[in-house]
Amino acid sequence: MAVEAVEAVPVQAVKREASEAWWIYPAIPLLAAAVAFAWTLHGELQRLYGMTGSAWDYAYDQQVIWNVSQGQGFYSSFARANFLGIHFELIFVVLAAVEKIWPSPIVLLIFSSAGLAATAPAAFLFFNALLPAGRAESKWIAVALSAPIPFWAAIQEAARDFFHPENMALAFALLAAWAGLRGHRVAMWLLCVLTLTCKEDQVYTIGVVGILMSQYGAPEVKKHWRFIVYLAGAWFLVGTGIVQQHLRDGGYTDFVYYRWLFGLDSSLPLSPVTVIEALFRPGALIVVAGIVASLAAMPLLAPRWMLLVIPPYLADVLSGHNPQDILNLHYVLLLLFPMVVAGGVGARNLVLRGSVRPAWAAAMVLPALILGFAIGRFPPAVRGDASLYTRPNTVAELQNATSMIPADAPVNADDGLAVWLANRHTINDFPDKLDGTCYVVIDRQAYLSGPTHPDQRQAALDALPTSGRRLLFDDGRFQVWSPIGD
Repeated sequence: MAVEAVEAVPVQAVKREASEAWWIYPAIPLLAAAVAFAWTLHGELQRLYGMTGSAWDYAYDQQVIWNVSQGQGFYSSFARANFLGIHFELIFVVLAAVEKIWPSPIVLLIFSSAGLAATAPAAFLFFNALLPAGRAESKWIAVALSAPIPFWAAIQEAARDFFHPENMALAFALLAAWAGLRGHRVAMWLLCVLTLTCKEDQVYTIGVVGILMSQYGAPEVKKHWRFIVYLAGAWFLVGTGIVQQHLRDGGYTDFVYYRWLFGLDSSLPLSPVTVIEALFRPGALIVVAGIVASLAAMPLLAPRWMLLVIPPYLADVLSGHNPQDILNLHYVLLLLFPMVVAGGVGARNLVLRGSVRPAWAAAMVLPALILGFAIGRFPPAVRGDASLYTRPNTVAELQNATSMIPADAPVNADDGLAVWLANRHTINDFPDKLDGTCYVVIDRQAYLSGPTHPDQRQAALDALPTSGRRLLFDDGRFQVWSPIGD
């Protein structure tokens, strides 16, 4: 009896230790999220302070959100239109509430970095809910697949593109899927709506959530999965089909990038060859292969679920807009949710087929980290452009240079400066929409990106001295020119 009592103690201790160690699993993706948040935000702030932030779409979004915070609606002077007619992103109201207190472009970077970093714990909850319960390898697979997501090469593309609300949508969608798998109906519906507010294309993401619930949702969710799809469809019909069309009133829309498919774009002639070339762009295929590899090839074990990646892939590669057609920058994000779902189902199939050692499960983290470093473009990744992240902080100099510009005056500023001057009704990137009423702010060490053509900028720059404007400030780095005749 004495021997049995002595032997029982270690067994009880082991069971108690196992029950107390549950926190290790979520702690790893939470730690990864904290590291990723600090890393991403630090890099984005370096670009913001170093004047290598982009007018499109960073200053563009900042101006719209500032306008909302000031009660001026969703007006964009970049588009000279109501922003909601271009992108249906109601989440801007939430961001505007924050900027009402702190009207700074830093706010957008915080939300962007937090959204991308949150993909790790959100994905862990999703994988943990989807994988077979009671299996030790399930926990390790959930950790290994989720923890590196913020460091994926694909996520780095979104990170280096500053702020887009889609940066938050992926985490919201993963949490919505987790809530549905666990039977938290109210949370699931709220998160679905929150995801939809990020952008009109998230109707597809929520449609995938509905399909997922039809197979794996908790009983109280599974029997109503169609209503999730109905929500996505209604959001598209009402938001895009009615509200946006009314607000747009025949104005600009991203659908213009698909005109070539109907033979309406002379710069990109339609033919079977051009369509095939678009479908099989090497750059886009490499991105997709990298995502699959980052999920340790788990999507390949769920080929039917992989089919859900095809629609967003086609929407991207058949666009006439570069870099969307090569899945660069934030355009890759729409593929990630259906790909993660396929990876989760594939991992579930793997566990159900037989035993997977926890060590092998944990090793699934390696492909994502290796690829993130080797092909990612956010420093210190190998392909990152470090020069964009190492410029000195010149915010004080810019603020001193522009201190004489009235707060409500229209401004036309170089690309990297625009975001710091975006809290006004009219702001544009030099020389786009340049007219005689605006102040002009020039950077002698200008960072140029997006639609700014260097030759056009130089021609406009050369014309400033004879344009009727006065040079109000010149410290050797920044120049400020007055409106014409002022």
